[in-house]
Amino acid sequence: MRLCAAKYIRNPLHNYEVFALKGDSQCGYLVCINATVENDIVTYQMTARKERMGWLALGFGHRMAGSDMIVMWRNQDGSLTISHRHAKDHTEPEVDETPLRTAFLPPHQTEVWDSKLKPENTLSFNLPIDRSQWIYDPKFNASLEHLIWAYGMGQPAESDPHTSIYGHYAAGSLQLNLDKDLHEINAVDLPVDTIIPPTRRRDHVHLLLPAGALVARWTRTFSGRWFKAHKILNFMIALPVILVGWSLGPFAVFDAQAAHFMDTHQIFGIVVLGLYLLQVYLGRYIHARRGLPNRAPHAPSNILHVCLGVIVVGAGFLQVRSGMYEWQEHTGRPGVSHWCHYLWRTWIIALPVFYFSGLTLLKRQFYQESHGLNPSSVPQHYVALSPDEGDRSMLFTADTDDQMVDSYEYANHSTTALSKEAETAGPLLQRNLK
Repeated sequence: MRLCAAKYIRNPLHNYEVFALKGDSQCGYLVCINATVENDIVTYQMTARKERMGWLALGFGHRMAGSDMIVMWRNQDGSLTISHRHAKDHTEPEVDETPLRTAFLPPHQTEVWDSKLKPENTLSFNLPIDRSQWIYDPKFNASLEHLIWAYGMGQPAESDPHTSIYGHYAAGSLQLNLDKDLHEINAVDLPVDTIIPPTRRRDHVHLLLPAGALVARWTRTFSGRWFKAHKILNFMIALPVILVGWSLGPFAVFDAQAAHFMDTHQIFGIVVLGLYLLQVYLGRYIHARRGLPNRAPHAPSNILHVCLGVIVVGAGFLQVRSGMYEWQEHTGRPGVSHWCHYLWRTWIIALPVFYFSGLTLLKRQFYQESHGLNPSSVPQHYVALSPDEGDRSMLFTADTDDQMVDSYEYANHSTTALSKEAETAGPLLQRNLK
């Protein structure tokens, strides 16, 4: 049997077969869109790749504000509703009673254009072609139609096209070349070419931030250099690594022409970054005020700094977990290796054990701070016995007063004279004489 099958099409996300004389297609993480052209009528087929499909929308333009769009949903009785809408801003689009082009349902809902897609999540509509809105792109040497899409999980309450719709779960944009010629060939299985976006490194979450926390918890009662190591790990090294690693995510989404902040992983990534930057600022604030008089050893800001640090590390672990589960769906590569999951489970158990066991040193820390013995600061009551702290004082090397006098080369003075001279020249106590 001969079918109108697509030639091998390259697009920013995936490549699929398109069964039409002319047309194009794109498939992303949440929505797949296929457009076929025949006799100046475009059949747009949209498929939601996640469950709980409430409604699907396809708009014509670069952005939501000012775009005409077609919103579709499936009703409880199995019928389909087409609603013409116009978006004035980023609020619910208004119903357009006089659209420039009128969409209509095809006689039969076309079969899905890829066997991996679910027919029950697929909606189609026909629309007269409008080449005046196409924009020439020298990169593809073709005129492209710029579209936006939206996907909502909430089912509209009624079949009336004027029914209010819930806010979209995700949205994005795409470009299609509807003037691409396709040839009648026998249908064959074609390879799928996937563009893999760069991945964000999470070494800073699993290594740098926990290492800085462990250094602060375990070494502060043994070495005065604990803060320097803590600062190097969590600020000087972690900050540039985190900013570079985090920025790879938006660049990958932009390069793939996908939607930003469309799922929990992307949104929570913003939250984790904000918490980390707040933690850095709080640490700098505490360090700048450490020498102020009458400052409590454990001010509320210090306690908040500790608690926020635990939250940041914990949130980072959850972010890594969600990223590992989304890896295969977003990139098309095989799932994350099993050893990565084992390592994550081991580390998320071992790290709290290491950290909270360090709380056993709190008694030692409080004692050092109350007696001015904290290695991280100079004891307030400490008095050096010698100008050079590396040498022992002559008070401990001399066995008798005469030896001490000889050591200081007081050859012509007796012990009694030296004592009187010392008392006269440098009295240890000042008395108020009447």
